Amino acid sequence: MVPAILAEGEALGASGQAMLAAYVAGYETWAELARRDPGHHHRKGWHPTGIFGPIGAAAACASLRRLDADGAARALALAASQSSGVMANFGTMTKPFHAGHSARSGLMSARLAELGFTASLDALEHPQGFLSAVSPEGAVDRETPPELGKEWKILKYRLGIKKYPACYCTHRALDAMLELLARHPLKPADVERITVSISDTHALILRNHRPQTGLAGKFSMEFAMAAAVISRRAGLAEYTDGFVRRADVQELMRRVGVETNRNYDPEVSGAAVFDQVRIELVGGGVVESEKVARAKGHADRPLSEDELFEKFRICLDAGGARIAPDVLFDRLRHLEDLSARELTAV
Repeated sequence: MVPAILAEGEALGASGQAMLAAYVAGYETWAELARRDPGHHHRKGWHPTGIFGPIGAAAACASLRRLDADGAARALALAASQSSGVMANFGTMTKPFHAGHSARSGLMSARLAELGFTASLDALEHPQGFLSAVSPEGAVDRETPPELGKEWKILKYRLGIKKYPACYCTHRALDAMLELLARHPLKPADVERITVSISDTHALILRNHRPQTGLAGKFSMEFAMAAAVISRRAGLAEYTDGFVRRADVQELMRRVGVETNRNYDPEVSGAAVFDQVRIELVGGGVVESEKVARAKGHADRPLSEDELFEKFRICLDAGGARIAPDVLFDRLRHLEDLSARELTAV
């Protein structure tokens, strides 16, 4: 939603307040659709960003363009027909393409709706509409009234920010491993075997057991553990083809195993109640990590201001941003007082 809001906000000369309101509109729309299906879309093969993203972005852009009810409904309906993204493409360039496609689709849907482009007003709830089409078990709720504006999902679920540039399914184990290494500064030569305990759903998502590229490494628990032990971190510098293919990384990955469970957390879809890492040492002995129930960056364990800025700075440097990280970070912290064009002015 954010790239679509930034692009459309800049095109329209929108205020920062309007952009924040648009984000809430997109968030609440996405959450309203997601709550209607008790199934887990990843297990069915859907990438949730790819299927919900276009509709959430369309709602945000419809808000920015101040479309009336009919126009907004047509924007969402048009976006629903652009929902796509399958899990099999995780670990390739196509996975992040899902997010870009979602942003573009939402923006285009709102613009076309404003121009009078037609779409079915019941495209979301029709028996052959969006909710039915993407429902993993067919238990989707298409009947109850919306909860929009009654219970604010953004206040209930809040915001989570990923600390590591990899699949979220690796994050709790990465936290566990890095915490363990802080207590026991082990070297790769000290490690006989690493075993990670996660849910079977998260194990299904982490499909790459012997990755050869940085993108494939994002969906590999074996790589995440090897990177943590060798580099004592798992950042953009590690998720590169060169680092993944290093002989020591490839060798250590072969000593990583995953054990799965179905002890699901009722509050975190698809996750186990906790993830944990166990290391068997060369010459005997075992050390275990803490049981990590919430990844660093989850709304219950938010990143500090310094941690947030450090990730922001690294991302901007990688993207070749034309605005100094500290300048743009400060602008974003005061977005309600700026316009979109002031935000992005070089």
